[in-house]
Amino acid sequence: MNQPTVDDGYLVLQQGRARLRLDPHRGGAIRDFDWQGMPIFRPTPAAAGDDPLEVACFAMVPFANRIAHGRFQFEGRTVQISRNWSGDAHPLHGEGWHAPWSVTGGSTSGATLRFEGGGGEWPWRYDCEQHFQLLQDELSIELAIRNLGNTPMPAMLGLHPYFCDPASAHLSATLPRVWLTNEAALPVEEVPTPIAWDFERGRVVNAIPLDHCFSGWDGHARLRWPDRCVTVRASGCHALQIYAPAGKDFFCLEPQSAASGALGRDREEFAVIAPGERSAIGVRFSVGTT
Repeated sequence: MNQPTVDDGYLVLQQGRARLRLDPHRGGAIRDFDWQGMPIFRPTPAAAGDDPLEVACFAMVPFANRIAHGRFQFEGRTVQISRNWSGDAHPLHGEGWHAPWSVTGGSTSGATLRFEGGGGEWPWRYDCEQHFQLLQDELSIELAIRNLGNTPMPAMLGLHPYFCDPASAHLSATLPRVWLTNEAALPVEEVPTPIAWDFERGRVVNAIPLDHCFSGWDGHARLRWPDRCVTVRASGCHALQIYAPAGKDFFCLEPQSAASGALGRDREEFAVIAPGERSAIGVRFSVGTT
């Protein structure tokens, strides 16, 4: 089998009109995803260095978004996680985005990255894999986690892709409910999605600033720019975090297995993985012209 190209430590995958560049050593992240020479994800700046918030996309594992004050309870155990980012008072996005991943398989159009974590403040040992596959007009990502411990483990999975040009991007998606947040961007109340935040008929992404998690998502979304479109199809994802900050040249659509803050709420929201078992999400980004 042909192997992926290695360029300055990055894996470069190519299939027809699609090109993907991966950074196994920095969070198993995507550096670039291009189609017909156009950036589909926001390209990683050359001066980004080790900043994981500057990459094009990263995996969120074993939890997504924030854990309020780093504390939650599970099956009688209190878990306390330290803050893991200087710009936020609450730990966010899990462990995988800060860690090196190993390359366990690959070809010219696909690759598998693996990371093993837990056993410290996150008391459950686990391993996870990202499977990337390029087709001519599509990127497919599977993110899977397996419980390596001997007791059940809670888990949330998510992807954090950045997109370009929010002022010209139209989003269409069915998002029936949303979590309102406090001043620390922590979810506090789930309500029916207000009309001003409704994307059912499609509207410009940054018409109103958002950093909110929408629940009851059906796993489908469509982005359209004047020169391209991206259809998102997610399996195992019941929530979509939209981050569209005012005055920025990017926005994020983050498919998640559970809504932000789930670990501090009802255990029915997040996955509970038995010892030796696994849980996974899959997300496909299909690209075309408008």
